[in-house]
Amino acid sequence: MIFDPKYPIYLFHEYTDMRKGHNTLSFIVINKIKKEIMTGSLFLFVAKNRKAAKAIFFDGNGLVLIHKKLERGRFMSFDRISEVTEINSNELNLILNGGQIPLSKSGKKILRKR
Repeated sequence: MIFDPKYPIYLFHEYTDMRKGHNTLSFIVINKIKKEIMTGSLFLFVAKNRKAAKAIFFDGNGLVLIHKKLERGRFMSFDRISEVTEINSNELNLILNGGQIPLSKSGKKILRKR
């Protein structure tokens, strides 16, 4: 993947219309998530039916939009997540491959001791 994992990864807690492109997703990042799009951070959005996801980030040269649509299964449910959540690159890979990150009943990420 061309994304640099040293930058933060944010999981948007609201389901998103997958017809949205660079401009509208950038608008969501700036106005709803309250983050700067040009920092290199990756922002992950999931469709309401949880069969498609989009990620957007700035690679230093321009905005990159990645779209993944699952043929079988669904992405994890975000119903318990009430705010934008920062995840790491391992959790991003887990989500994009159909897995789930552990969440508490309040929707917060469960931190595992190493």
